[in-house]
Amino acid sequence: EGLVLEESVRAWTGLVPGKGLEAVLRELRSPESGAGKAPAGLAAQLRPYQLAGYFWLRFATRLGLGACLADDMGLGKTVQVIALLLDRKIQDKKQPAIAKNRRPSLLVVPASLIANWKAELARFAPGLSLVVAHPSEQAQGGAPLGAKGVAGLDLVITTYGMLPRLSWMAKYSWDLVILDEAQAIRNSGTVQARAVKVLSARSRVAMTGTPV
Repeated sequence: EGLVLEESVRAWTGLVPGKGLEAVLRELRSPESGAGKAPAGLAAQLRPYQLAGYFWLRFATRLGLGACLADDMGLGKTVQVIALLLDRKIQDKKQPAIAKNRRPSLLVVPASLIANWKAELARFAPGLSLVVAHPSEQAQGGAPLGAKGVAGLDLVITTYGMLPRLSWMAKYSWDLVILDEAQAIRNSGTVQARAVKVLSARSRVAMTGTPV
């Protein structure tokens, strides 16, 4: 029979995060802990739960992480994301290297929500510049929108149906890619889901009021 060895005594080592990591972990547990207030330029008074949602989005995207905002319909997901877009613009302006070559964010929506987003952006953040990449919004006979046409803008809005047709969007490096009604890509094999997945961005945000 084999020898029975006495069990060795294990020496356990505790890990203590430094100040920087501790701050990140604290904000991960409670995003509102390092919050501050809503960004300048937001023409809205956010409710406490909307502030919490905005702080979470801000925290996650500043780390380059993706986020899912899944408040029920009617609770103000749109204004929280608009606040995030304003914050991104403010933060990028503070960094000369980024401000010089600032990239717009891309918002992908069902076609039926284009008008709603335009109205909400005009109401809550008139300081954000945007363009809609959809035939219903472009001048008849005008040149197709391309990468050069979005330089200097804050936001480009397109639809799930248009995205596969606009091949330049997959080659562009966006600031944020934001999906409204994100349950639209729940079937991974569809053309629009594949078109979304190849998009490149510093961070991604999914919005949905429908359980997935």
